Amino acid sequence: MGERRTPAVYTIPPHRAFADALVSGVLATHGDDRMAMARGIILVPNNRAGLSIRNAFVRRSEGGLLLPRLVTVGDVESDEGAGLAFDPADAEPIPPAIETLERQLILAQMIQQQAAFTGRMNADQAMRLASDLARVLDQMLIERIDPARLRGAATEDLSEHWQKSLDTLNIILEGWPRVLEALGRIDLALRRNLQLERMAARWREIPPPGFVIAAGISTIAPASADLMKCVAYLPKGQVVLAGLDLAMPDAEWDAIGGGEESPPIETHPQHQLRRQLDRMGIARAEVRTWRWGSDADARAPRSRAISNAMAPARFTGKWAELDRKDRDVGGIRVLTLANPAEEAQAIAILLRSALEEPGKTAALVTPDRALAIRVSAHLKRWGIQADDSAGQPLSATPPGTLILALAEAVAQRFAPVPLLALLKHPLVQQGEARLDWLDGARLLDRALRGPRPAEGLAGLTAYLAGGDKREVKVRAPALEWFQNVAPMLAPLETGFAAGALDLGAALACLREVLAALSGDAAWQGVTGRAAADLFARLERDAGLGPQDVSVDAVPALLRMLMDGIAVRPPDGGHSRIFIWGLIEARLQLAQMMVLGGLNEGVWPALPAPDPWLAPQIRKSLGLPGIEQRIGVAAHDLAGALGAPEVIMTRARRDASAPTIASRFWLRIEAMSGGLAPPKLAADTLAELIDKPDGPITPAKRPAPRPPLVARP
Repeated sequence: MGERRTPAVYTIPPHRAFADALVSGVLATHGDDRMAMARGIILVPNNRAGLSIRNAFVRRSEGGLLLPRLVTVGDVESDEGAGLAFDPADAEPIPPAIETLERQLILAQMIQQQAAFTGRMNADQAMRLASDLARVLDQMLIERIDPARLRGAATEDLSEHWQKSLDTLNIILEGWPRVLEALGRIDLALRRNLQLERMAARWREIPPPGFVIAAGISTIAPASADLMKCVAYLPKGQVVLAGLDLAMPDAEWDAIGGGEESPPIETHPQHQLRRQLDRMGIARAEVRTWRWGSDADARAPRSRAISNAMAPARFTGKWAELDRKDRDVGGIRVLTLANPAEEAQAIAILLRSALEEPGKTAALVTPDRALAIRVSAHLKRWGIQADDSAGQPLSATPPGTLILALAEAVAQRFAPVPLLALLKHPLVQQGEARLDWLDGARLLDRALRGPRPAEGLAGLTAYLAGGDKREVKVRAPALEWFQNVAPMLAPLETGFAAGALDLGAALACLREVLAALSGDAAWQGVTGRAAADLFARLERDAGLGPQDVSVDAVPALLRMLMDGIAVRPPDGGHSRIFIWGLIEARLQLAQMMVLGGLNEGVWPALPAPDPWLAPQIRKSLGLPGIEQRIGVAAHDLAGALGAPEVIMTRARRDASAPTIASRFWLRIEAMSGGLAPPKLAADTLAELIDKPDGPITPAKRPAPRPPLVARP
């Protein structure tokens, strides 16, 4: 069977629910033959998108259905699916990939060694730079850019700072292949490239017996684009894109791609799809609209309105001439609150209201994790455990906060505030001894109020043992209790007494003191197992990482590592209320979408600077600019705006200062001429929900009069 002459590439517009529309088309085409369904393959960008498509099949199963195989190909962190699933048995095996944490530790050590010539670098700084360096390395591998090109990338106008960064980067990238060769590993991004290339080559030679659909994959990686091109020309292959704008005028489409005199518009939501089609060698005119829809679709004019609102800046003058139908954003409403606390309360009320309609689904989509956590807490008022797909960072869980409290206490030489925060932590001394322990901690709290004691456990002991007669009455009971506690903390102080340690020794000290304070409580449950796994991997690879870990660097180092680990509940959450991050929300729609945190700097987030490569170097190498992430955020927003009911929210100020509405918010308001608030006055309800019905009678001022014998 040869390739088809014309590519089979389709797009599902934003106003259609992607997963349901895709499944409708698959069932209409292949649903009559159960075995054909079972032989089919659907390539998806990430696991969450695969789950959304699987659920859409279940909704249409009508009692029984053989599902096609769902394979994740777009998630570079996932080592399952693509190559492993389709490698022929006689093929040469691809070397295993180095673990992400192991690579970061090795790169941190290499950075420390290079920094030794210019000055000492703390372990947390080295690990942070190693994370950025790993990201640069992945980008170069994904874009198939030879690191050797860095040698000729320097320009005369490059500042001294960037020149030093480039020199260090060259030295490290020259030594990195030798490290991988010694370990018998390769980079994960390279392994994924090899898997996708092998899959495309095999399918060109022997097409799969069933249908193959690449659904919603928007990555512009060359290996991914080659695979999608292969799928588009397979006899039974189809590529289905999400939200490609076929109605956009050609002048705007050309402007997005850039030209000789103008750079590409990387912040536009269509930029990723434009580059993807270019790398596939397929023109936009060859893409057709997927003709199937679902009952969950919004009205068709919504897609036109989204396209007009997101027009490139120099084409926004057309807004004044648009017909009403071309600016119709019916179903999109806005809500502005005073502060993040009110915003979270109002969003929780909106989500709760969706449950009043049988079968209605509602989702909060936001990149602001603090807002998501607040909304989740408010929903528990009604016993709703929202399905928060983004999870919770390990640093915010009870085991994570205990580990950080211990690190902060030793870093601040057991100063009263961090010490008491550690001793009062809920995981410390659980069980029958907990009440007595808290009584002792309160005695210590009372005794330490006043001048700050000298540093260390010895300074605390000397402080509690001194004082005049009145102070001795308060400090003596605390001293008696603290003398039993100090030996538990002593190993950590003793371990760091000599100065900086290697990473393994520092973790061993932490683990010993954690065991003395909390037993096994810090390692129990889903969050405890995640913390134990992090410690186990760090201790196993400690010799590969930074060697000089000072006590001051421990809190920042552990917080950075735990912030990157998301802990998700194993049992999911509510079946109709969801909280999604931007990545998790892709290709998913609920009947009501609340888009929260639409302030500049949050959605879109400010692009993180690249400490290794100057912007002109990135451009000369052909790497994407750092502003490309704004375009990705814009595409995520455009997809979420396609729901039947959309409510955008923002707070007028954050914890420190007034805020500015997101550029996307301002565009939609300007194009539409203004947006109405939601029908449910959630802002008013948020103000009233915690207010009592009757008048508030202030309590009288406390006037305690204990008998003289009871007074200290």
